[in-house]
Amino acid sequence: MNHNAHDPGLSSSSGARIVLLERPGCHLCEEAALIVERVATATGEKVERVNIESDDALARRWSIEIPVVAVDGKVVAVYRVKEKDLMAALTRGLKRPHPIFGAATRFLRRG
Repeated sequence: MNHNAHDPGLSSSSGARIVLLERPGCHLCEEAALIVERVATATGEKVERVNIESDDALARRWSIEIPVVAVDGKVVAVYRVKEKDLMAALTRGLKRPHPIFGAATRFLRRG
């Protein structure tokens, strides 16, 4: 799997840093959404959830690779999302780490 920022759907149209590409009825997408929403809530980040079936180009490109999670236009997870990987991607993308990341990381580690 070779992904780059020019792949359709990876950049948010609403300004959100996190994009979740999904489709209805996808159990892995539902699992990913729970994790992504939990991390977003803990960090104050916005999530843009995109149904790939709403756009033919997205459906052609991502049909068998969903869910896909992108941060700042870069793929950070395909199929399965790990909280620690998403947190790391969010932290790497910041020029100056936001103070909430330390607290959010400690909170998420506790389960």
